Amino acid sequence: MQLLTLQENKFKSEVIVHPYLRYCICFYSYEMLMTNDNEKQRLNAVQKFLQLDLNKRAEFQDIVELASRLCNMPIVLITLLDENVNWLRVRYGTDAEVVPRETSFCQYGIQQDHLLVIPDATKDPRFDDNPLVQSDPNLRFYAGAPLILDNGLKLGTLCVFDVKSNELTELQQKTLTVLSRQVTFLMQLELNNSLLQKQMEEIEAKNQSMRKIAFMQSHEIRSPLTAIMGLVNLVSDGYSPVDDNWLRMMEDATKSLDEKIKMIVKETFASKDLKAIRFNKMIEEIEDYAIVLLDEKGNIENWNKGAEKVKGYKANEIIGKNFSVFYTNEDRENSRPGYLIAEATNRGFARDEGWRVRKDGSKFWGNILITAIHNDDKEVIGFTKVTKELVSRQADIAG
Repeated sequence: MQLLTLQENKFKSEVIVHPYLRYCICFYSYEMLMTNDNEKQRLNAVQKFLQLDLNKRAEFQDIVELASRLCNMPIVLITLLDENVNWLRVRYGTDAEVVPRETSFCQYGIQQDHLLVIPDATKDPRFDDNPLVQSDPNLRFYAGAPLILDNGLKLGTLCVFDVKSNELTELQQKTLTVLSRQVTFLMQLELNNSLLQKQMEEIEAKNQSMRKIAFMQSHEIRSPLTAIMGLVNLVSDGYSPVDDNWLRMMEDATKSLDEKIKMIVKETFASKDLKAIRFNKMIEEIEDYAIVLLDEKGNIENWNKGAEKVKGYKANEIIGKNFSVFYTNEDRENSRPGYLIAEATNRGFARDEGWRVRKDGSKFWGNILITAIHNDDKEVIGFTKVTKELVSRQADIAG
């Protein structure tokens, strides 16, 4: 019976069925959590976001500090729960960077879609042998809001801790949940910005390849080609017979030219070029994010399927127009679009959130990241603009 109680503690305590039946059902669910495809997909997603350096962006640190002040808690974390460890990616109130998954509170936080609150961990059997509770730092209170992607996968949590038993008001719980959604949106924008940056690197690699090809065409091909033309002229002018020596020199020159041509073909179809083509195709097909390429004045140069889906315009209807058409009359009167372009030019990027306007005049709430594109001389030559429609945020505002 003691073993039964221990296994039960791994699952939701609000399930009320026959104890033995509950044990069988819950044990199966727990094993499924560890081994099913959903967990594998979740871990794959975590690996992608672990590549981001969240501390480079002040917004994440601002959020944990704000959560600390609003919830009156000494420790706040943004965590990513990996297979064996819990990564503390953004921290307030602690210097720890990682803890074992088996002792983490967040392993329970990701098992539900809503805020998990543990008023006093010493009264929760799940933490009877947990060193974080039974010894330093002697944690007691925990509240964690899961970081949920659009596809339902949970990366980790935005969580708060206290070293004494505590509670959150209804408003504090709501605030923590809203902030967790903001963290998720920012992380997704950062990931997409990283992908776009890789695209620019691929394009630059392609340009370098083409420059190398041009050099080879103008210099390296000229040498064997000149040799071939010289040998032909010797025969044409009667200065050399077509003997074995002439044929051997012609063969060597032809072989050299053939090798140069093969090098050009190889460079033309280099793996980086193929990757760039595939990446461009992937960007075009993305539907969850509106991705727009702007020139240095904010005029639209390119447009993906996500932009068409979110904003309602076909590419041929919008390319060439200024991106300010997506803003409300009030924002345009206040020069909001121009301000964002100026900020992105000066800082390298600009973030914004607010109402945007579709082709049919309806409004949607969007989270926007504008990133400057620079040439080799560090001059701004355009911008990428990524927009995410925040449906849940629209519902909060409407409510």
